[in-house]
Amino acid sequence: MPVMAMVGVISAIVALGLTSAPPAEGPEPSEPLIRHSDQQARVQALLEEYAADDEACSDDVDSAPLVVPIVDRGTLFGYAFVTPKLCLASGVNRFAVLNDMHFIVDQMVRASHRTPFTLNADMSLDRAAANAAMLDAARRVVGETRVENLILRGDDIRVLR
Repeated sequence: MPVMAMVGVISAIVALGLTSAPPAEGPEPSEPLIRHSDQQARVQALLEEYAADDEACSDDVDSAPLVVPIVDRGTLFGYAFVTPKLCLASGVNRFAVLNDMHFIVDQMVRASHRTPFTLNADMSLDRAAANAAMLDAARRVVGETRVENLILRGDDIRVLR
């Protein structure tokens, strides 16, 4: 078969492939993958939670986000990404605390790995022990009376496979 004939056959096959029927279109999904109303409700809930935190803690310093281990019956289950918020006592210079923030974060990370979040039977997190350990760690760095409370914001949990 001459080369020109082969080129003609190949171009005919390609043309047939290009002019074939379009792929069948499926029905439109009845619900979008992400519903805006769900996101708006989640954002509203977070804003209300943060507003309550702001009322409970008038003078505060936010830390960099931390990764806290989650343990289930002695086995590593996953990690939680949280943002600690230090509630300062009245009259404390927040810039002095910010100046020591890298030391505070280091101690809170160490405390959270010694006393991680635990997973309850109903798959909820018990944060109380880790929160207390991280608060004690922050107080050791800046002084016992300078930090009144610690609020852990965030609920992004990554489960190990």
